[in-house]
Amino acid sequence: MCTGTALARSELPLALVSQHRLAERLYDRDGREEFQFQWWQSPAVLPVRRNGRIEIIPWGSKSRKGPLPYGGWVSQDHVAEGLFAHANPEEVVIPANLGWQAGAWFLIVEGIRGVVVETRSGPVVYMLMEPASNYYRNMTEQSPMMPIFVRQVI
Repeated sequence: MCTGTALARSELPLALVSQHRLAERLYDRDGREEFQFQWWQSPAVLPVRRNGRIEIIPWGSKSRKGPLPYGGWVSQDHVAEGLFAHANPEEVVIPANLGWQAGAWFLIVEGIRGVVVETRSGPVVYMLMEPASNYYRNMTEQSPMMPIFVRQVI
C-alpha cells in the first residue's frame, strides 16, 4: 500500500491551493515546504495529472456501502478485468516526490499510476497497485502490495 504522498509546494498552482484549502496540508521538511496527502485526512484527496493539468480529486471511497470499492487502492489486474468498466476509467499520474507507508517515507521519482473513475458526484481516483517487491515489503513492514510507479522500480 501507500497511505500518503508528499509533493513540493512549487508543484501545485496557487489557485488549487486556495480552492481546495490545501494550506493546512503544508509541512516543512528540513526547510523545504511540501503538501502532504494522507488517507486518514478528511477529505482524502490526491493531486492528479489529467488532461494536461493538475487537479485535486477525492481519493477512493471510505464508505463500505455504495457502488465503489472501499479504500483508495485497486489492483491493476482488477481494473484490467473490468472492475470499473461501467465508470469510464481513465489512467492518470498521481504526482508525488515521496510516498508514505507503515512509518517510512520513500522517494518517488515521477509519480504513481492511478485510475480516475466517474461517479454521480464527480471523479474519484484510486492508486494502482501490484504485488510488492521484496525490498518494498522489507521497507514497509511486509506490505503485500505496492503502488505502480511511473518509470521507477523499488
